[in-house]
Amino acid sequence: MRHVTLPVSLTAVLLFASSALAQTPEVAAPPASTESAPAATAAAPSVAAAPTGNEAERNATVLAAIANLAPMIGDVQIVGPWVDSARHGIWRTIMTQTAGEATGSRFFVQQIEEKDGSASVVSSSVEVTEIAAIEGAITGYRADPPAEGEESNLTLFFDIVPTDGEIAETYELFVAPNQPYRFGPASN
Repeated sequence: MRHVTLPVSLTAVLLFASSALAQTPEVAAPPASTESAPAATAAAPSVAAAPTGNEAERNATVLAAIANLAPMIGDVQIVGPWVDSARHGIWRTIMTQTAGEATGSRFFVQQIEEKDGSASVVSSSVEVTEIAAIEGAITGYRADPPAEGEESNLTLFFDIVPTDGEIAETYELFVAPNQPYRFGPASN
């Protein structure tokens, strides 16, 4: 199974949620035929069914979680899977930014454990404290596929533009289940 990292901004999620709620399905009337011979009929446009009880409850839960997301949360990403003996799940990253500040982002890595037949839970959460001390702006980060035999490990590369520079510097973060992380300038 291959996971793809999709960066999603809070703004995009909120815009999608608000536009989805504001839409009502419309069914257009079929065009009037001016031909006397029968014409081939096109499939009628499908109309989304009203959510069932479980779907409506799930939608309400999702919308409440989004509405309660703190404004300081600037980025949330699912960056890959992990496995630790019989346990398994996904890595999630969260970056916060205090309003009005260009530096001082805080960065967290979480292990979300997927439980069979029940809700997922956060099994660990660690702050990468070195990121808050960086004098510069994080312009992006991406996950690297793990090496063979290290499928549970997470490697992230950060692009950081120093406050006194114009060229981005690359930093690496290595995380493994139940191990301390390693963070520092990338080595080639």
